[in-house]
Amino acid sequence: TLTHRIANIIAHGTPSEAILAVTFTNKAAREMRERLAELLDRNANDRFFMPWMGTFHGICVKILRLKGEAIGVANNFVIYDEDDRRNLIKKIMKDLKIDEKSLKPQSVSSAISNAKNQLLTAEEFSNGANWGFEQKVAEIFLRYEEERNKANALDFDDLLFETVKLLQQNKEVREFWQNKFKHILIDEYQDTNAAQYAIIKMIVNAERNICVVGDDWQSIYSWRGADFTNILNFERDYKGAKVIKLEQNYRSTENILNAAHNVISKNRNRTDKKLFTELGKGEPVLV
Repeated sequence: TLTHRIANIIAHGTPSEAILAVTFTNKAAREMRERLAELLDRNANDRFFMPWMGTFHGICVKILRLKGEAIGVANNFVIYDEDDRRNLIKKIMKDLKIDEKSLKPQSVSSAISNAKNQLLTAEEFSNGANWGFEQKVAEIFLRYEEERNKANALDFDDLLFETVKLLQQNKEVREFWQNKFKHILIDEYQDTNAAQYAIIKMIVNAERNICVVGDDWQSIYSWRGADFTNILNFERDYKGAKVIKLEQNYRSTENILNAAHNVISKNRNRTDKKLFTELGKGEPVLV
């Protein structure tokens, strides 16, 4: 769906470099790039003739490398992966004499990640820490940020966090990206978190040429910060938005769809749609 829309936008005269397409996995981005190259008869590896396509994190790396110095982010920053972060947390816990049996490093890492995805600094998290676990995490979080900054490193969550900060604090940078991207397209919009939502809101230009694909019924990543209300609020955020419901299911039978609908109908806060299929009733659903 998004790939054909991008091809159509380019066919109608929009330069490739003025299009931003965001997915949630590198695999999805690669497949989208390959499908688009086939549609346009171009080389998928020729970035000059292809739109900006990638994950939120990948796009943020580019933005920060190009413009991050405006908020003190050196363009040669290194990127900490999950192992790097966990190893640094373990080192800090050892320095603070915190036993890993009483506080798991992975739990600390998850808490720090959730805080950053909610756009909380270590200081803000520390100020709101009211009980034992949070207070321990806050102590580690503060040290973690100190050590990370000394290493000129950003972890995956910082890529989003610092991009939000950059766009919020620098009007010139914000307007640069608004002017650059004439069209923005996002896949799996129901999986966006607070930081990703904020980034998109700030780089959409005045024409509001934004197209998102998503399904609040398939929101399963709230445990890592995804907020399905982002897609529910899309029409409020972008007045006059056109909603196209894709209600035909090509994979499941009627019995499966009916069971799924009976479950999701208990949710009060959701979009209203009626799925249908041409695959027949199928076997009864067993639980």
